[in-house]
Amino acid sequence: MKEQDLVIDLKKLRLPGMADALDRRVREAEVAKLGYFEFTRLLVQDEMASRESNSLQKRLKAAGFTMRMTFEAFDFDFNGVVLPPPALRDLASCRFIEQGRNLVLAGPPGIGKSHIAQALGHEAARRGMDVAFFKTHKLLERLAPERLSTRRGQILLRRCLSAGLLILDDFAFRAYSQLETELLYTLADERLNSSSIVVTSNRPPEDWFSVFPDPVVGGAVMDRLVSSAAKLIVTSGRSYRRDGPSRYMAPLEAATA
Repeated sequence: MKEQDLVIDLKKLRLPGMADALDRRVREAEVAKLGYFEFTRLLVQDEMASRESNSLQKRLKAAGFTMRMTFEAFDFDFNGVVLPPPALRDLASCRFIEQGRNLVLAGPPGIGKSHIAQALGHEAARRGMDVAFFKTHKLLERLAPERLSTRRGQILLRRCLSAGLLILDDFAFRAYSQLETELLYTLADERLNSSSIVVTSNRPPEDWFSVFPDPVVGGAVMDRLVSSAAKLIVTSGRSYRRDGPSRYMAPLEAATA
């Protein structure tokens, strides 16, 4: 059998990682005089790496990230005084997710909260978790009663409830209606102590009460989102959009090319 015939058969068997690496591994085996077992082991590792990479790309695409923001691309020194690098690296370990705790990131606009939140989403995806990222007000619009009654709306709600990590960006950006507040309660309550929510906001949590029309339901939302959450709350910091380098993030399309 010719090598090209074997490549074709491997692709038919849906083993593209092996097929793509075959020529390189054959040459390496000839040079290093590898045995059959070692040669096969390397090909299997190539297939596993290929599948893990493809799965990660699918999880990142499904997450809803619009920009490729990772910790590798994050400038830890830019706001290092108010966003201590050790604290960020501790969050990047995803231990708070393993513990089923929420995370609140609050501070002035432009200091990197959304970047940090999406970078945490990337770390979670690398660990095999399903991640869902939404601007909070846009998610609530997509889950409005007239949309929630549709199949698409129900699928979206189930995804928000079942994702290993749910990221709600720009929380408390505007006032919420009673129905929106009740929906936020459902999300927070169903995920409580089991699956984490990362919340970013330009306002500190004590200012969130003003966006809820019903103080009782609003208080219940706050209790479930904030009480046992990890918190990184700052009151000052430089703005990336105003003072930072434009290279700190890249479009998702460019990053996956």
